[in-house]
Amino acid sequence: MAKRKTSAVVSLEQRRARAEESPESPAVADKIANHDLERAIPYLLARAGTRMGQSFSRELKQFSLSLTEWRVCVALHHQAHQRLSELALHTSTEASTLSRVVDGLLQRGVLVRDRSDADARALALSLTEAGRDLTLRIIPLAQLYERVSLSGLSPAQAESLRDMLRMVYDNLAVLDRE
Repeated sequence: MAKRKTSAVVSLEQRRARAEESPESPAVADKIANHDLERAIPYLLARAGTRMGQSFSRELKQFSLSLTEWRVCVALHHQAHQRLSELALHTSTEASTLSRVVDGLLQRGVLVRDRSDADARALALSLTEAGRDLTLRIIPLAQLYERVSLSGLSPAQAESLRDMLRMVYDNLAVLDRE
């Protein structure tokens, strides 16, 4: 995996250098000039995700949850006793934002802090019984949204889409500069 990342980084650096150069041929200039947003993968991913997120967020209002709060609940339903850093990875939420969200859910009795399974010195988060009940009430709605978004795709195509989205996400790690 490290070898793939290294070659991807070199390739990315070469592409950046080429992108900064002025177009050398009419074909390259034409390709740049005709960049169609409707065919751009980042735009299409963001567009679909935004539409799904906004629509589902409206549904979550009846449960007094935001989309980020829902992601925390469902991540902890899937795997309890997560540390904040683990939860940040599983929800793709910045640690500072996640900390505020978690504090709100703790105050509302949806979450509880407990000792980490991996390290007894560390605190982890879990759903309370009320949090589990709330999450279980929302899961069927989340599954409905997924079924609607995947309508027209076969189960194999849906699984292929999941695999491709995971790959796209992993590929983007070379762009992270920490």
